[in-house]
Amino acid sequence: MTREALFDGCGRHVTYLRLSVTDRCNYRCTYCMPPEGIRDKLPPSCILSFEEAASLVRILAEMGISRIRLTGGEPLVRRGLEELVLRLRELPGIERILMTTNGHGLAERLPGLVQAGLSGVSVSLDSLDPTRFRAITRVGDLAEVCAGIEAAARTFRGVRLNTVAIRGFNDDELGRICTFAWSLGCVPRFIEHMPMSDGALRLPGSFMSAEEVRQRLLTDLGGTLEPDEGDGVGSGPARYYRHSSGGLVGFIAPLTEHFCADCNRVRLDARGRLHTCLYHETGADLASLLRTGGEAAVRHAVREALRLKPALHRFATEGASPKHMAALGG
Repeated sequence: MTREALFDGCGRHVTYLRLSVTDRCNYRCTYCMPPEGIRDKLPPSCILSFEEAASLVRILAEMGISRIRLTGGEPLVRRGLEELVLRLRELPGIERILMTTNGHGLAERLPGLVQAGLSGVSVSLDSLDPTRFRAITRVGDLAEVCAGIEAAARTFRGVRLNTVAIRGFNDDELGRICTFAWSLGCVPRFIEHMPMSDGALRLPGSFMSAEEVRQRLLTDLGGTLEPDEGDGVGSGPARYYRHSSGGLVGFIAPLTEHFCADCNRVRLDARGRLHTCLYHETGADLASLLRTGGEAAVRHAVREALRLKPALHRFATEGASPKHMAALGG
C-alpha cells in the first residue's frame, strides 16, 4: 500500500486519531459533565457501526494516520469493543491501537481486548481516597478501578494514569498518586482542567497549572524534577519529567503550556464527525459523506478540514468550548 503523508494548513504532520466509540459513560465526573450526564445522548442509530468506523479508519490510515486511541464517553460501555479492535488491527498502516478508560470493568475485559490487538491503555485516576473518588466521579468505585490498573500494569509497560489536578480537592494527593503509579511501573500524568461545555470547575481558585503541580510534587516528594526526552517523546501532548528517585511523570498543560504547535491529532466522534480541534468548530461529517459521497468525498473533506485547522485554540482567552468532552473523548 502506498501511504500518503497528512499535513494541516500550518504544516503539522497528522498521524494520530482519537476515535470515540460512544458518547455514554458510566461515571459522571464533575469536571466532565453535569450530574445527570449528557443531556442530548445520541440515539443508537446515529452512532458509527464498527464496520463504518473501520472503513473511515482505513481511509485515514491510507492518508497517513498510524496510531488510534479509542475513547468515549467510556469506551468499555460499548458492547463488543473487541470486534472493533480486531477490525482495526487488520488495517494496513495502523501501528498501535490504544485506549483511554476510567478503568471500571477493565480487569475483566482486558484479556479479550489484548487478544484482539489492543496495544496499551491510559486510565483516569483523580484520587486514591475512596470517598473523594466517589465524590468526583459521583458513581465511581475506586477498588474496581485499581483492579483494572493493576491488571493493565501486569499486561503493558508504562501504563499512563491520568489525573486532573484540582486545588482544594486532590492537590494534597499528587505525590501519593506518583508513588502509587511508580510502585506498579505506571507513569502518572497530571492534566490541567480544560473548560469544556458542562464540565466547569465549581470551586473558586481550583484550577492548577502544570507548574503549580510540579512545585507541589517537589514539596510532597522532595528531590528534583528534570525534563526527560526519553520514552515519553512522540507519545502525545504530555511533557515528561524524571524525578530524582527515577520515576517518570507527565504534564498535559493545554492552557498554560499549550502544545498546539506540535499537534498531530484529529478526533472522530461517535457519530462520525471529524474534529480538528477541541475548541474550534472545524471539521466535517465523514460518516454522512461515506454513506452518500464515497471515499473520494471523505478524503477531500479531511484535507479541507485540516487545511482550515487553526494554529491555536482559544481556551485561555475566550473561555469554555461549546463541545462536550464526554462526546469527544478528550
